[in-house]
Amino acid sequence: MTALLPIVEELADAADHHTRAQWLLAVPLTIIVRDHLTIRRLLTAAGFHEGLSYLEAEIAALSATRGRDGLAPITIRTTREYARIGVQIIARGCALEGESQA
Repeated sequence: MTALLPIVEELADAADHHTRAQWLLAVPLTIIVRDHLTIRRLLTAAGFHEGLSYLEAEIAALSATRGRDGLAPITIRTTREYARIGVQIIARGCALEGESQA
């Protein structure tokens, strides 16, 4: 028996970066906040550097003091979007490669 939530176990059981990227894009942000240390450990062990960048950007955005407009500073928002794009490319690119091989 493990202390991980079933949704975090999905990340632990992921076989490749494609699956990890899909998981990161789909997991509720509350899980990222709650289990970010475990998620960081799993991504580090897998050598998924793009996923780590995305995780750190999400944590920074969720932790940032917001301005009068209710938004995090533009530097944090931009970093978050670039990190998200990197993970999206991995999530989509691998899927397209898999489709062409079938």
